[in-house]
Amino acid sequence: MIAYRLLEMEFSDNDSLIRSAYLKKIKQFPPERFPEEYKVIRKAYELVETNQKRIEYFLYGNDMEFDYEDYRKLLLRIDKTITKIKWDTVCKMYQENK
Repeated sequence: MIAYRLLEMEFSDNDSLIRSAYLKKIKQFPPERFPEEYKVIRKAYELVETNQKRIEYFLYGNDMEFDYEDYRKLLLRIDKTITKIKWDTVCKMYQENK
């Protein structure tokens, strides 16, 4: 699920861990310097910020809210050492979540 991957968190994380992961990402991509990346991070956080939203996200999935190009740009910024194998894996995951 893309929101968890973007926030670099686990499915089992509680509200405080999710908030910490979100704040860590905001420090890494402040809205003043990275407005597009911030929008993607904010969207990911909004999908999983409460227990009810996490249940809905798990059951119904909202990964279609993520634009493929934004996801690719953000992932490349997070992992500067991305390899072709990693990229192919991400593309496959994205296609499966469509």
